[in-house]
Amino acid sequence: MAETDDLENLTPEESQALDWAILLQEESEDQTLRQEFTIWLRATEENARAWRKVSRVYGGIGETTPVFEDIWRPVVGKVTPTASVVLVGRRTVCRRPLSLYGVAAVAAGVAVVWCTVRPDVSLFLQADQITGVGQIRTVSLPDGSTVTLAPRSAIAFTSDTHSRTVRLLRGEAWFDIRHSPERPFHVVAHDLDVMDIGTRFDVQEARRITKIAVESGAVKVASVNPPPIAEDLVAGQTVAISADHGVRRGNVDPTMIAGWRDGVLTVQNQTVSDVVEAIRPWHRGILILRGRRLGARRVTGVYDLRHPQAAIEALADAYGIRITRLSPWLVILSEN
Repeated sequence: MAETDDLENLTPEESQALDWAILLQEESEDQTLRQEFTIWLRATEENARAWRKVSRVYGGIGETTPVFEDIWRPVVGKVTPTASVVLVGRRTVCRRPLSLYGVAAVAAGVAVVWCTVRPDVSLFLQADQITGVGQIRTVSLPDGSTVTLAPRSAIAFTSDTHSRTVRLLRGEAWFDIRHSPERPFHVVAHDLDVMDIGTRFDVQEARRITKIAVESGAVKVASVNPPPIAEDLVAGQTVAISADHGVRRGNVDPTMIAGWRDGVLTVQNQTVSDVVEAIRPWHRGILILRGRRLGARRVTGVYDLRHPQAAIEALADAYGIRITRLSPWLVILSEN
């Protein structure tokens, strides 16, 4: 059974450090706030110590750099106690009691939100179709082909008299292509070009890997940039190509491809990191996996993506993973 942390009360300094982390993220351009933060940080050694601990877990989680590091790092080692400082006229932050680990992780989570929301703005400008958390959308293209977008995915479509091209800007999509030798259909993901040869296939753009799986028909996979890649896939074959063009081929039951369309994730001898990555687009909030060793563990199972919390608990229960729930929107998975 997965264990959920019992969260303890904060010290006053830890509570203030969390308030500062959230305020600094929300009002990053407020110069007065920066000055107030500097005064608070220098006020007592306890303040500096609380902030150091919060910031240290920021780095440990590895999602982003601590907020306003340029201000606090030069002074945390040489704090001189002065009069205490209180926040006046600032909005308070409502939360349940957290342990120090929880404080730092929440602060890191706030920073993650800040960093991950901004790229969506550019996606809206580029994409013809985009999906949100837990949302699946099937799009009919002008040529009669269809594209089904997985949650948190985006595509752009262009065509002319010679070809048709979908750019997978983010996430994953399943393609059912109306074949035309005169106007070949291409899917571009990262620097790879997947050309249809009368096909149903799935393409996923992961962080540094592009994955292609063919349900029926065939595709040709080629690289836009060197080193060159030329892979031919038929039904039941898969390929995963890394950013440096490392190639890993595999085989799969064609009926299991793109099971996410039915809200089902089936994994066999895949890593915990792979499973968490697949659940993330369905999870309303931040899902953090801590520890490379845990992420590399191999797992097998079937998970209900339409109920991501249940999927997380099933993964944790089966493999003894610790769940720390810091809020409804922030969950951390770590070794037990």
